[in-house]
Amino acid sequence: MDSITTPFQRQLYRLPWSTTDNPIGWVEITDICNIHCDGCYRLVLGEGHKPLQKVKDEIDFLIKWRNCDGISLAGGEPILHPHIAEIIQHISGRGVKSLILSNGYALSEDLLRKLKKAGLTGISFHIDSTQTRPEFKKQKIAKESDMDALRLECAQRLKKVGGIYSHFGITVNRDNLHEVPDFIQWGVDNMDVVNGISLITHRGLPVMDGVDYHAGGRKIDMKEDTLGYTITPDKMNVASVSSKEVYAVIKARFPGYDASAYLNGTMDHGSMKWLIGNLITDNKGRVFGAYGSRTMELAQTLHHLWFGKYLVYPKVKMGRRIFFMGLFDPKVRSAFKQYLGHCLGNPLRFLHPVKAIGIGVIQAPDVLPDGRIDMCDSCPDMCIHDGKLVNSCRLDECRKFGMLLNASVGSEQAREALERQRPGVTEQALEQH
Repeated sequence: MDSITTPFQRQLYRLPWSTTDNPIGWVEITDICNIHCDGCYRLVLGEGHKPLQKVKDEIDFLIKWRNCDGISLAGGEPILHPHIAEIIQHISGRGVKSLILSNGYALSEDLLRKLKKAGLTGISFHIDSTQTRPEFKKQKIAKESDMDALRLECAQRLKKVGGIYSHFGITVNRDNLHEVPDFIQWGVDNMDVVNGISLITHRGLPVMDGVDYHAGGRKIDMKEDTLGYTITPDKMNVASVSSKEVYAVIKARFPGYDASAYLNGTMDHGSMKWLIGNLITDNKGRVFGAYGSRTMELAQTLHHLWFGKYLVYPKVKMGRRIFFMGLFDPKVRSAFKQYLGHCLGNPLRFLHPVKAIGIGVIQAPDVLPDGRIDMCDSCPDMCIHDGKLVNSCRLDECRKFGMLLNASVGSEQAREALERQRPGVTEQALEQH
């Protein structure tokens, strides 16, 4: 693969996170939701809202055993939990940041103000074209840009309340991969209210002849609706996008974009399960470049030395100060040269705000052709189940079967199908873009 469109691991910073020293703790506080998302990995198993004391106990467990810098509250739809403000207050009282993962549908201004008063750090909105949303009952969602007005409304709601980090994510599949650059352009155009972007690839456990699943020694009769993240053969091509493909499509549209850090897979050393990148831009949509691995390494290392934990959801707004990292980071030096040349052409441009917008790409679990399941090494999004840490994206396996499932592949046809699920940067992806 061409190094221009494929990040090389040795050029990036391998995040030093581990199971017990990780900046993120993940708490599932409800399985109730008010919309439906394709590829959702959480079934409604009748547990409803988790009791407040149990939520607090899980938060305390994660802070103790994960050494968290921030707690992510997930579901279901977390803001539906009747004690959401008390939960946020408990997190902030422990001196830890809090992030709610929300679809935004039930988020009122009054609730936002209560959450801000309780100490909420940020909200990560999942709003995309794969969702069935009440706001669009009479309108067909044809493309991602149809959701831009709703995204902006949510971002502006946070800005009005003030002091809450704003993040937006979409699920990426083969059908909307070519729209990813337009989504990022929306973030750049609204950089005054958008702090970061997440792109989560739609993948899952394939349900097909020749692939069997077991819980311990017990064979599971896997069907399409057994888990929320199963994939049938007719959907395997749509749900086959890799993080490297997403990187390539972004890079083709934004040459200044680049990655700075990654997490590899547990089974496939060449996979990039978390790929952290960014764009340094001004409020006029001009992209100057990106910060590189040295900036990320310095930020993580100094934060751990000073605070004793790794960094997530930074509260400090760097602005132009990001260019001081050019003393250590050649990518920032390159971005500063672009910025300086741009401003010297019209000195009034020095007055335009500058910002680094984070762009995270997450590649969900993969079943490899030999049956092994490739997960995120040092998974940041681990939660608690029966007093043990488990991967949140596969929690429903533990809830239904008491453990994570194992896979076995028993036919050449199935192995070939799974091999096709592992694309790199394909001509098809770039042609679509």
